[in-house]
Formats: sequence, C-alpha cells, structure tokens
Amino acid sequence: MTQTAKGQNKDQKDAVQRRNRPGQRQQERLMRQARRQKRQRIIISIVTIVLLAGAIGFGIWQYQLYATAQATTTTRLNNQHATATARAAITPTPSAGPATPPPVTAAPVKLPDGLQYIDIKQGTGPAAQTGSNVSVQYTGWLQSNGKKFDSSYDHGGQPFQVTIGQQQVIPGWEEGLVGMKAGGTRRLIIPAALGYGAQGQPPTIPANATLIFDITVVSVQ
Repeated sequence: MTQTAKGQNKDQKDAVQRRNRPGQRQQERLMRQARRQKRQRIIISIVTIVLLAGAIGFGIWQYQLYATAQATTTTRLNNQHATATARAAITPTPSAGPATPPPVTAAPVKLPDGLQYIDIKQGTGPAAQTGSNVSVQYTGWLQSNGKKFDSSYDHGGQPFQVTIGQQQVIPGWEEGLVGMKAGGTRRLIIPAALGYGAQGQPPTIPANATLIFDITVVSVQ
C-alpha cells in the first residue's frame, strides 16, 4: 500500500510538470517575442532620429544657400536701384558749361599734397575707387581769372569716361574722383603740381596754373 501511494504521488507530480511545461514554453516564447519587438522599436527609433537629423541638416544647408543667394541678389538690386535713382536725380544736361565757377559757400577739404575738394552734392551707390570705370560730366576754369578752358557740356554733353588708376587724366583727377558716387558733384581745386605743371597746356592753360573743376559723376562701374 505504501508503494502504491508513493507511485501515485509520483505520477501526479509528473502529470503536473507535464501540464506546466507547455505554459512555460509559451511564456518564454512571448518573452522572446517581446524582446525582439523591443529591439525593433529601438532600431526604428535610432533610424528615425538619424533620418530626422539628416533632414534637418540638409534643410539648414539649403536655407543658408538660399539666404546667401538672396543677400547677393538684394545687394546687386540695391546698387542698381541706387545708380538708377542717382541718374534720374541728375538735372537735365546743360547745352554749355558755366563761363565762370558757380559760387560755393562750403570750405574746401585740404589734402597734404595740395589738392582741395568740396562735395557740392552727395551721390548714392558704390563709391569710385582705383580701378573703377567712371563716367562724368565736367567743367574746368583757371583759378587766376575764372575763365573756362574746357567742359564736357560744350562737346554735346557726352559724358567723359575714365578708369581711375590708369593715368588717363591728370593726377588731381585720379585722386579727386576717389570716393565719389553716382549723382554726386565735387569741386576740385588742383595745384599745378597735380595738373599740367610748369609746361601748362598752351594755349588754354598757362604754366603753373591752379585749376578748378566741377565734376558730376554719371555712373560708377
């Protein structure tokens, strides 16, 4: 009887273990499945973050390119507008230059080499500098007697073209045109050393003559 009872207990225990094993395997399978799903979610999250960061970086790069292009275009349009405005603001071309220098009340700026200038009217847009191609209207007089010796207005009002720094004009012009802008008018008082010197330019300009020029800039390139 004792052996029978022990045998029955053992059989019951084995039956319980057999009943429990399928549930354990299922639980382990579910746990493995949960771990796989967790890994997949992590991988998807990482990939999403990388793609999102790449998209943001690409967007920032594109925006910087766009902003740079816009700034360049705006600057170019502003310069063109300033030049066009300055041209429109210039008074109608006279048929002849004034016979004597018009009165100017402002005191001239005196430079170390003897050149003097007075800005009669400020221009707009880019300033002329060495290498700039400048188109101007001008009239020149002798300081000694105020007599006109030359004017672009006396030649049909055709603007005079000069490239600064190429020694196409007297040194007083080379120096005096720097800093001028389209639409601006400047009076230059040029000593003989920066003009035609001791030889002058007979018969219109005597030796050692100080010259007065009123120069209006039409355009700066």
